[in-house]
Amino acid sequence: MSRDPRSTDVAIVGGGVIGLSCAFELVRRGRSVTVLERAEVGYGASTVAAGMLTPSFEVETTPPSLVELQLDSLRRYPVFVSEIEAASGLSCEYRDEGTLWVSRHRDDELELDHIRKIQEDRGLPARRLTGRETRQIEPYLSPRIIGGLLVETDHQVNSRKLVPALAAACRSIGVELLEHTDVNTVERSGGRIELTLQSGDAQSTLCADQVLLAAGVWLEEGLVTPLPRIGMRPIKGQIVHLKGQPLVNRVLRNSDVYIVPRAGGELLLGATEEEQGFDMQPTAGGTLDLLRYAFEILPGLYDLYVSEIDVGLRPAVSDHQPVLGPTNSEGIFIAGGHYRGGVILAPATAHWMAELMTTGGVPEAISPFGIDRLIARQQEAAG
Repeated sequence: MSRDPRSTDVAIVGGGVIGLSCAFELVRRGRSVTVLERAEVGYGASTVAAGMLTPSFEVETTPPSLVELQLDSLRRYPVFVSEIEAASGLSCEYRDEGTLWVSRHRDDELELDHIRKIQEDRGLPARRLTGRETRQIEPYLSPRIIGGLLVETDHQVNSRKLVPALAAACRSIGVELLEHTDVNTVERSGGRIELTLQSGDAQSTLCADQVLLAAGVWLEEGLVTPLPRIGMRPIKGQIVHLKGQPLVNRVLRNSDVYIVPRAGGELLLGATEEEQGFDMQPTAGGTLDLLRYAFEILPGLYDLYVSEIDVGLRPAVSDHQPVLGPTNSEGIFIAGGHYRGGVILAPATAHWMAELMTTGGVPEAISPFGIDRLIARQQEAAG
């Protein structure tokens, strides 16, 4: 092992969309930052995500504090993307056409009315459409579609473009990105924090004033830290990629499936949700379900071809809310457990975590998402 450890102001464990976004923001606030990624940047859930920026999704069951954080992040997205694109010279394929919810029968219609009411109560505008108006907006929809709900404040970004652009932007402003580097231990030593690293057969040490744990589903897999376990687990999600004639201009969705258009006639169908541990194999059943649900609302996809079946692991804790803030170990912070919201929450997470790590005060926006809530629940369950 190296006896002359390198040094950095901030070490970030995890090179997904959250870790990279935080690195980008911290360097611009004057910190030196090293990002440590066990595989390649964006290898985990980040580049598999459909990239829907939809705070309206499941708004009824989402706590108000999380809805507010999602809306805060959505407001930051245009500037966030423009700064990344300016620093990297790469496009993130940010789009703002909105989401079109569609209904096939009376039960769907009642659900759309319910969603609209909830959104209005929380200040999220939506416009109710007849079946004819819905098909005028998207002509390739099934003639069986009888109604719709247009949410124009929903946007999207191509996560497969966003993450490489983020990585390039980070490098351009001085972030050190170390790929294929495992972090074995994180511990305090001599007033600083020491990380032991493994890259192939080579071992080394990195010293930092602060450490941000943003390792997604691998937060508690093979990484030894002073923190208590919080039950981070992977939720498997499968997405089907189709290519061919462009069929839709905006995100389509109902209670069973979402259909996301991307450049060049690509469609994403998603996504399954499965408790399968770290299994990364796509299944015939998951593919069949997504294709069947999507075909019911967009029959033209029958003539497209399947270009890829992608699998990602969403990081989740027991309440499916993110874990953001300081920990019980001085200088060690956490930004994880974003579940299905890593892409939409990236700008707000980066802003508020950088605010915390540079000022020392926990911002009100992220105070409901501290690690203490999970530790307290575990103690209650054990006691």
